[in-house]
Amino acid sequence: MTNKKFLTIKNIKLLKETIELLSLLPKCCFKIQILDRNGKDYDDLSNGEKAILRIKAYISLFLDKNKESKNHLILLDEPDNELHPNWQKKLLHYLIETFKDRENIHFILTTHSPFLLSDLPKENIIFLEKGEQVYPDINTFGANIHTLLSHGFFMNNGLMGEFAKSQIDDVINYLNNKKSDIEDNDKAQNIINLIGEPIIKRQLQKMLDSKRLMKIEDRLTKLEENR
Repeated sequence: MTNKKFLTIKNIKLLKETIELLSLLPKCCFKIQILDRNGKDYDDLSNGEKAILRIKAYISLFLDKNKESKNHLILLDEPDNELHPNWQKKLLHYLIETFKDRENIHFILTTHSPFLLSDLPKENIIFLEKGEQVYPDINTFGANIHTLLSHGFFMNNGLMGEFAKSQIDDVINYLNNKKSDIEDNDKAQNIINLIGEPIIKRQLQKMLDSKRLMKIEDRLTKLEENR
């Protein structure tokens, strides 16, 4: 059994230089294993956790290389891209807590994440629509995600997936006797059963029940006429 030897390196810059040096050696001679302070292997981390660590490492290296600068401007282009929504919620808080002891650091971020917007007051946000700055009437700090998506990202056509929306529109057209791909009440009922929004579901169910009732009444009327 081969004895394992571990080298603990806490300085990020030194760690990077060590990895670059080891990469020049034959791969059969060693295995690089990066562990956190709790002994968790880097390779076992989720993509989101790795992304968070990479962001921290890049910023730390930048600050170390520019120690003489009085002010630091750090640009992050959509840092939420690889992050699960739960990590998006934590990102700004994590950055602030990590670098709060460093003076004169300014972050500029681009993002499509409503979670990041909810951590920023609107005075600190520039909204762009089709490349032009706009001024939506919204208080972003602490706002709920639905409001931010609707107003902060200009989703005027609703927040529902396009396929689901098209299916619901088809049901509405069918119930209003307009052109629709739905051929009968059973197909309409199957789609209504799938809808997760309770208000829409209840309203469409009422309309379908009414349509069924009218059909029954029409049949009764015809039976009466044929007597």
